[in-house]
Amino acid sequence: MRTRNKWWLASAVLFVLYVGAYVALSRRAYAQADEWHTVGFYYFAPDDSDAWRAKNYGCVMLFWPLNALDRAVGLGRYPGCEPLWGLSK
Repeated sequence: MRTRNKWWLASAVLFVLYVGAYVALSRRAYAQADEWHTVGFYYFAPDDSDAWRAKNYGCVMLFWPLNALDRAVGLGRYPGCEPLWGLSK
């Protein structure tokens, strides 16, 4: 197999993994947002921790192009802002 073919194959596999991860995470998050009656969504269930912020907002930035395309065709939603922790206490 030539180097160019290997490069195309590796690129195609990475692209499929990227799109598949977005679809799996976003559709689960949309279902959770519907359950909670919220407009925005979180890629991961909210938790008042730095690890959650890093994971969630990392996914927001990583998947922004696909999310924008998803919204452009009318199927997507905007990511939600961070919850107001402790406000209901």
